[in-house]
Amino acid sequence: MFAILNGDLNSLSNFSDRQNKLEILLRHKPAEASLFFKKLLRTPFHSEGEITRHNALADITDAMNKVIPHEIRHETFFGVWVHDMAEVAKLFCTIENSDRIRFWVGTNRGCSRYHIDHVPRRLLVTYEGKGTEWLPDDAADRIAHARGEPNEAILKNPSARKFINEWDVAVFRGGSAGLLHRTPDEALTSPTLFMRLDNKEFGCN
Repeated sequence: MFAILNGDLNSLSNFSDRQNKLEILLRHKPAEASLFFKKLLRTPFHSEGEITRHNALADITDAMNKVIPHEIRHETFFGVWVHDMAEVAKLFCTIENSDRIRFWVGTNRGCSRYHIDHVPRRLLVTYEGKGTEWLPDDAADRIAHARGEPNEAILKNPSARKFINEWDVAVFRGGSAGLLHRTPDEALTSPTLFMRLDNKEFGCN
């Protein structure tokens, strides 16, 4: 089951209490975003670390200051983008019922095979570029996936493929019955900017 939601970020705050495998909050991409990200994406980068609920804005600002050029950080939209990431991070803290989460943002995406993440829950936002491709259960051969077969065997119905739009917020479940998804081909070869949030234990083992 999946749900497409409208409203504000709080619409996703009870995701853990619901049975949906995926929920997507539809949002409008700000008009100024593409021009700003065009400048930002001239140089590949990534940043990762721990974000705390009560200092999310400062934590993300510090992380971005280490990897984003000085002249880009003085663009007006830089503050808008960082503030949005902080608000989404605080939302995921609520979903996880935790004061800390793991954060990754960057330009490199390479998961071209359909896969299921080995995490309880994950949040994704594609800020620029083609968003994550995902499969409803009736469009996928999960046995073929479990056998390690290629995408052509996993995808039963190409017309049923779905994509997360830029700026939309997606939260989904991992594990054995989790969401099958992948980086779309277009995002492997074209500029993209992507944020991923996980629980505080992610990457510790």
